[in-house]
Amino acid sequence: MAAEQPRRRTGRVVAVAGGKGGVGKSLVSLNIGITLGRLGYRTTIIDCDLGAPNVHTLLGVTRPGPGLGGYLNHEVETLAEVAIDVGAPNLRIIPGTARPGAANINAGQKLRLLRAIANLGGDVVIVDVGAGTAHNTVDLVTAADLKLVVMTPQLTSLQNAYSFLKACVQRSLRRLPDDSDSRAVLEDLLTGEGESRPVQRAVAILRDSHPALADAVVDVLARFGVMLVGNMTTSDHDRDVFTRMSNMISDYLMIPAPVVATLPLADAIRASVNKRTPIALADRPVEIVSAFRGLSRCILDADVKRLRVAGRAQAAERTLPIWVERDLPPAR
Repeated sequence: MAAEQPRRRTGRVVAVAGGKGGVGKSLVSLNIGITLGRLGYRTTIIDCDLGAPNVHTLLGVTRPGPGLGGYLNHEVETLAEVAIDVGAPNLRIIPGTARPGAANINAGQKLRLLRAIANLGGDVVIVDVGAGTAHNTVDLVTAADLKLVVMTPQLTSLQNAYSFLKACVQRSLRRLPDDSDSRAVLEDLLTGEGESRPVQRAVAILRDSHPALADAVVDVLARFGVMLVGNMTTSDHDRDVFTRMSNMISDYLMIPAPVVATLPLADAIRASVNKRTPIALADRPVEIVSAFRGLSRCILDADVKRLRVAGRAQAAERTLPIWVERDLPPAR
């Protein structure tokens, strides 16, 4: 069996999520990937919608090869071996897998995948994840530098997006302490039934009993790297809904979550899916292409080094969260 390839640091890892299916996650992933590639940045899209992948379909690729399933099943040893060129500059995709049981990868497969994503190399890796709050989905998002949360103005989408972010925050915080006693304390504080602001409550209580842990929690939340993308908008009222959502996330979960792009409900976008020709490749409509360029610029302008380094500790920059590094076996 071939040894793992030497580590090649990934410039920035961007997870595209939303909590609910059908909000346009794959469409956003693909169009920003194409845009970044055309701007000269080496970009890879990994279709991590385990069980229901469609990034390759949106590009008209009918034979995607072994894809992510081949890597997870050790048919190949590196993600690079299953990456395919798709005819767009500087862009590769790693197709997903619809093999039976694909959504139920075990802990070892997940940790191996997270390490491979962090060390894939290139300028940007986009991780397109599926719907729901399963631990595998949540962990793929929390391990990323930037978390793009795609939502529509519909109530169900807004609720699911908030629930997904809440799951991500609580999953990250529960794994933050190194010792079991502190973990138990934090677990108890985050579990309060009916508590509308469990994060604020936890931080307030920890300030008195575990001030260092309180500081660590606040630091992690400040560097969570969330960006909101509003999709299928039809009016200024819809855009206002996303602004209010941003404020609620900041208030209730204590994480900055700016709205970085809004995309219209447009016939051209729907047609691009049916034609398997992404908007970013067609260069029209201009206003939609411009929106994807602006979103791509927000990704490139993000201070990834600050997101990766704990603000209150003289620690080296990390490519993986501490909980991933702690659970992984030593690299060979």
